[in-house]
Amino acid sequence: MTVTDDRIGAGAEQGRVTLENTISIDIGGTFTDCFVSYEGRSGSGKAPTTRHRLAVGFNQAIADCARKLDVDPDELVRNTDIVRYATTLAMNALIERKGPRLGLVTSAGFEDTIFIGRGAQWHDGLPVERKRLTARGQRPEPLIPRHMVVGVSERIDDEGKVVIPLDRDEVRLRVRELVDRGAMGFVVALMQSQRNPSHEQLVRDVIIEEFPDVYLGSQPILLSSEVLPKQNEYQRDMTAILAAYLHRTMAEELTELGVSLHERGYRRPLFIVNAQGGANPLHRTSAVETYNAGPVAGVIGGPGSPTCTGSRTSSSPTWVGPPSTSAPSSRSGAGPTPSRVGTSTPTCR
Repeated sequence: MTVTDDRIGAGAEQGRVTLENTISIDIGGTFTDCFVSYEGRSGSGKAPTTRHRLAVGFNQAIADCARKLDVDPDELVRNTDIVRYATTLAMNALIERKGPRLGLVTSAGFEDTIFIGRGAQWHDGLPVERKRLTARGQRPEPLIPRHMVVGVSERIDDEGKVVIPLDRDEVRLRVRELVDRGAMGFVVALMQSQRNPSHEQLVRDVIIEEFPDVYLGSQPILLSSEVLPKQNEYQRDMTAILAAYLHRTMAEELTELGVSLHERGYRRPLFIVNAQGGANPLHRTSAVETYNAGPVAGVIGGPGSPTCTGSRTSSSPTWVGPPSTSAPSSRSGAGPTPSRVGTSTPTCR
């Protein structure tokens, strides 16, 4: 496989980089699956997912592949050009509601934006027969309850001009209220911040003043203007909330995986598959980008199965616990799969 990227490894020449030895891993709720291409051979491995510490099952799956290829596991990791990781961690954390308690700071008068939502959200993506049942639908429980949302007096117009200045003392008071209610992280989502993020940045400065990083009480802060700097408050607010809700779990688990690889001699970034089908280094990946990445990675790999089976069509099921999802794909008359940084269709050798 050949890709163009200057970040794959330290010392690699900028331009085209050939990846001969690759490790691709998916950690699901039950099993951790691994596929390895090494020196012209390929093999797959599996190990139970160790929920208490994902790095254990991660390394066991690699060891299973190494055993089948008759290679020392540490040598395999050390000589690997790229490790690609697709995960359902974000999906599982959201389904199981295992994120931290968050506080939302928004513009006064817009505290109910995330609870009102948009009319189309009730039926977007549903077939016609299910759209008819919209009136009977029930909204899911919000990630941030109403009592964890506070408003601050400020306003920026649609041209980015400050109409009502932000009061630092009011921000300080509202933040303390959220902390007293148990906030373990903050999302700041103010009106028109995509035009002018200065007020959101000021709120962050106040929070850092109150809870410096050197204190045990310091809390992570995400700004909607940095997560999704686009118009439409509901989409921007909810994307920032989802990113904050998933951030801590993802950061802890993925950082440990990266450290375990480096301890075994791997000297390149751990690449994380995202929901668009590409892959980015861990330090350039946000938590919300990984949501649904596990099933997407399975669909990308599906077109490679006809090479192994001799069939003209393939179905690539990806299980995220029950139920499973399946995506049909056809290679009949199809052109080459578009190349993506760090991703490729497995080759059967």
